[in-house]
Amino acid sequence: MVGGKLHVAVPAETSVLNLPKTASDHEIRERYRQLSIVFHPDKQTDERRKEAATERFLELQKAYEVLSDPVTRRAYDALGPEGLLLLQSADFKHATGIEFEEELRRQQRELARQRVEQAIHPKGTVTLGFDVSSLFDDEYEAEDGSPLSRGQNLRAALSDVRRDSMSVRHRVQTEISKKTWLVLSSRLTMSNRLNPRQRPYYGSALTGTVKHQYSPRLAFEATTNLLAISGVSVKSSYQAEAYTLTCQTVLHPLLFLQPFTYEKGATLLLPPVNMSLARQLFPKSPMQGVLDVGFTPTGPRITAAVSSSAFHDSLPVGEIPPEDPSGAFAFRAPSVSGLAYYTSEWQFGFDLAGPATGLNGRYGLSFLELGVHLQAVLRFGLAGLSWLFGGEWRGDNAAVGANVSANVDGVTLRVDATYFGQTLTLPVVLSREHNNALAFWTAVFPSTALSLIYYFRIRPRRRAQRTQFFDDARRQLREEKSDLVRQWKETVSLLQDTAQRHMRAEEACDGLVVLEARYGPSEQDGGSEDLEVDVTAPVQALVNASQLYIPGIRSKAGIPGFFDPVAGVPKTLRIRYRFRGRAHYAEIPDYMPVVLPLKGTSNAVDRTPRCFRSRFGDVTLARARAQCGTGAIIIIIGH
Repeated sequence: MVGGKLHVAVPAETSVLNLPKTASDHEIRERYRQLSIVFHPDKQTDERRKEAATERFLELQKAYEVLSDPVTRRAYDALGPEGLLLLQSADFKHATGIEFEEELRRQQRELARQRVEQAIHPKGTVTLGFDVSSLFDDEYEAEDGSPLSRGQNLRAALSDVRRDSMSVRHRVQTEISKKTWLVLSSRLTMSNRLNPRQRPYYGSALTGTVKHQYSPRLAFEATTNLLAISGVSVKSSYQAEAYTLTCQTVLHPLLFLQPFTYEKGATLLLPPVNMSLARQLFPKSPMQGVLDVGFTPTGPRITAAVSSSAFHDSLPVGEIPPEDPSGAFAFRAPSVSGLAYYTSEWQFGFDLAGPATGLNGRYGLSFLELGVHLQAVLRFGLAGLSWLFGGEWRGDNAAVGANVSANVDGVTLRVDATYFGQTLTLPVVLSREHNNALAFWTAVFPSTALSLIYYFRIRPRRRAQRTQFFDDARRQLREEKSDLVRQWKETVSLLQDTAQRHMRAEEACDGLVVLEARYGPSEQDGGSEDLEVDVTAPVQALVNASQLYIPGIRSKAGIPGFFDPVAGVPKTLRIRYRFRGRAHYAEIPDYMPVVLPLKGTSNAVDRTPRCFRSRFGDVTLARARAQCGTGAIIIIIGH
């Protein structure tokens, strides 16, 4: 608002309609009509004036669009041009005046937060360490040496529970140029783990890191402590198609002073050097090998490891598009279990590092639908056996995780919670002794609780989501895809004569007679049963000389007379047919070829088991024969 006049600035250079803020809709229309006549390009004969008029005319149109719509006008009156941008983030059509402004300002604060986050990428971590080992390790006695009762022992143990450490870390990152980033990290630490009776130790650090990407393959990184003279850690990495090479060292000022201060017989300081090579071991395999060699003042260290990962899908072969074998990012309907597709990863290696020498292994599972990651780590070295078991759930802006570790130093439970990049970590020392039983039950109880939550809470919720998914698919068939259904019916009617002619010819020679064919979701649960498409006539029309052949590789939804009833769901073609006087039934996944009759079906013997199991659940022989006849041969392809 300038001088009582309303300025509409969708972009900054948009002109002014020169109307008061209280202008009515009629006044806005009249002013727009007057100015649009004046600046209409068709009324200009000179090319230069026509170009200026066109630009002015477009600005007037944008201004009128804002002022003529009640929602955009209220947003502009409240917050100006920024209010127009905020309208894209929520639906304000049914909000009252007060609710509208409150929601608009809330969106403004959220937008400001996102801008700050995108500019400096802030991340913070607060760590609060607790020592509760007195509950499991200590036995208390009275002054006369007699044992205390259980209640008295518990009260004494609780009185010794303490917070033994605390640290606060914060990290910001900003872009200096397109190839250079600056990272600042601060840390404040308090600890009294070594001796609770002494004064706690306090420490602080402020580090700065410069990251520069010289090329898509070569990167450089340098880190130093800004509060102390501690040298510069330098790291460089080169990434090729099949391998990655990393080198790292620390350059301390004393190294450069040695030529001037060195005395005969004194120890010569050498910078620590670490080199790492990661390479893909086989051209067509995800297996990767890592070799890490380090030279430090305490001695050399060698680490070697082999790792691999794989994507797993519960869909049978033929239901996954060949162009997307992993299926990890394809649009998929929610499964009931949430475990339909997942990734697994494993690693095995050894360390040669003096007292820390040992073997280690790790195995992890990531369930992509649930956002859950589980991992187990096992290490056997000169110091003994140690292990870790934990899990994490990660959403869009939040994450929660916990793990239990046991080694010669004791048993520790660690809990992490993250929200918008801010993390709270609670390491809890349960025992300072090697207590495998305590570690085992510490892992079992939370795992059991989470399993119960999954079974009684998550699975019903996912089942409801799946049902809602199919309900939406039915609604789309009735409304949004009504034209597609109409075209399908017209195509089927066009194929009817051809289908009937082919079937009469097959019946005359006792050949391949298609009795029924349906195309729809593979999993007939969660309300998907009635989403099948009747493709009997289209399949009958494809029969030629007692044979039916449909190529694989691509989806069958493109065949004339077929269509996809619900996107994101694996499909199966189910055919009930008669050949040489005997009834047969076949299920063919969407991306597998159809070849009927199968070789040898004319002389086939019914060896179908009493009950066979497929991924669609238990299907009894009686149910299949109820559709196909008592002498039917049941064929399930691809399962």
